Order: sequence, then C-alpha cells, then structure tokens
Amino acid sequence: MRLLLLAGARPQFIKAAALLPALRRVGEVCFVHTGQHVDPHMVEAHFPGLGLPKPDVRLEIAGGTRPERLGRMVDQLGGLLRRRATDRVVVMGDTDSTLAGALAASTAGIPLAHVEAGARSGERDLPEELNRILVDELSDRLFCSTPAHAANLAGRDGVELVGDVMADVLAAHTDAIRAEAPTDALPYAVLTIHRAASADDPERLERVLKAVASPSRRVLFPVHPRTARSLGALPSGVEAMPPESYLRFLGLVSGAEVVLTDSGGLQKEAYLLGVPCITLRDATEWGETIDAGWNLLAGTDPERIRAALAAPPHSDGRPVLYGDGRAAERVAEALTSE
Repeated sequence: MRLLLLAGARPQFIKAAALLPALRRVGEVCFVHTGQHVDPHMVEAHFPGLGLPKPDVRLEIAGGTRPERLGRMVDQLGGLLRRRATDRVVVMGDTDSTLAGALAASTAGIPLAHVEAGARSGERDLPEELNRILVDELSDRLFCSTPAHAANLAGRDGVELVGDVMADVLAAHTDAIRAEAPTDALPYAVLTIHRAASADDPERLERVLKAVASPSRRVLFPVHPRTARSLGALPSGVEAMPPESYLRFLGLVSGAEVVLTDSGGLQKEAYLLGVPCITLRDATEWGETIDAGWNLLAGTDPERIRAALAAPPHSDGRPVLYGDGRAAERVAEALTSE
C-alpha cells in the first residue's frame, strides 16, 4: 500500500508524530510538508521532541493571497500525484493543507482518508468549518475522534470511530510534558490566539488582551506569527513570548491555572492535562469538553471573558473522551483491511 500523508500546519505535524509511524508499519508512506506554515517555531521546532522525521517532500507555496497559496498547493500536489504512484491520500484536520490534499486527490481519482472527520462547530463563516465540510464530502474513509463527530456523518459509508490521534501523542509524552512544567509557584494563565477573526483584527485583539489582563495572575502569551502582525502594546501582566516546541508548550499548559484560547486542539489538550479552558469563540467543535465541565465559551466579549476568569470551569471528574491512545493504530489497521 502506497500512501501520501500531508501536513502543513503545527497541529498536523503533532498528529503526524503518531500517525506516520503507524502508517509506515503497514505500507510505504510519502510524508509531505505542504509549506503552509514556514516559521520554524511552528514546524521544525517540534520534530526532535516528537521523534518526527524530516518530510520526504516540501512544497513551495509562499506569497500571495490565501486562494493563491491554496491554488499552488493543489497544483503542486497534483503534479506530485502524477509522478508518484499512490493508492491513497491521507489528510488530517481542517486546514487549507487538508482541503488542498482533498482537492488534489479527488482530481487525480485517488481515494482519500480524512483523519479527524465529522468535526463541526456550526460556524460557517470560519474557513476551518468549510474545509471540514468539503473534505468530508470528498473522502471515502472518515476516521472520527468522538461519537458526536461520527454522528455528524450518520448515513455515510466509511465512517469509523477511532479516537483522537492528538490524544495519542499527548499520552505517549505525558512524562516529558510534566517535566517541562515551570517549577515556581507563581500563578499564571496561558493565552493563545491565532484564528483570523481575532488575530487579523487589531481592535478586537486589543479588547481581548485587556480583558484577560489581571493584577493577580500573570498571562503567558506565546504569539503566533499571524497574530504578531496585529499586535500592539500589551497591557500590564500579559507577557508575550515566542511559540514554544510541543513539549515545552504543553509543559507550560500543564502548570497553568487556566487556558484561554481560540484553538481547537488546545481545548482537547487542556482537558487531557486537567487544566480548565476558556474558549475565545462562540462555538466549538469539541463540545464534549464543555459537557464534561472543563471548558467554557466566552467569545471575544470582554465582560464574558472577565466573568469566565472569575469563575473558571472545573469538574471533579474527567471521563475518557478521546480514546485509549491507539487511534493511529486503528487508522492504519482500517486502511490495511481495505
């Protein structure tokens, strides 16, 4: 079996740390970096700690608008698929790289598997939501992280509940993550912002930053390269820092009192680490974390954010939501049995 596995953004390289070795145990895999993220803090910084090898192919798509970059990805992936015999393309998540891989595979008539299929937040104005819907429509194998995501695809063939590959990675590195937690006792929160709705709007970004600032708690803010372009002066107590490697960042999260984020993946990671999460959006594709009592939607309204910080979500129990750490193995086994 000859597979093409695509990654282009930080969360996909993290997921690839579990998925790539599982797939290489059952077939020949070409690991492709689509070039979506080029900052080494977002890509190469994660490879050593996760044992992730250098991609076999790296596309060059830099410059221009989002549609232009997407078009270059599709064009270059199409050329790669014409040159390289491939039985199946495997894509992950909801980024433009995911969509480009799906379009290239569909155009080439090559079967497509979507890992993290069925995720829905209902936010049709978000590029990620449209990417999920389109990729699921083009896929014949749909590997879902949660029962709710599988239910979103009810009636479709090829749907399989496997668990979450990001949870696989965290489970495999829990000890290393805990070892990276800060040793001082000063309370702090971790803040991340990267989605266009906030990161590309300087005024909205400023309102959020002022709302999270507190005299009683430090706010550590690893700044995404996209967000940095809109960032002005920071309010007192909010400390900007460069993006960290996966292990160091989750070590930071593991010691936090609370996480504030617009990231989908970090909502899951905070839950798995037992850290309360305040989501800076009005909806989420990971609603089970809210049902379990560990996540709260605050949007970008300053009053809602302050109220959430005054009473962060918390629950006495954390039910298993994302599988047993074998999601990647199940994906590989399912593809082998085709």
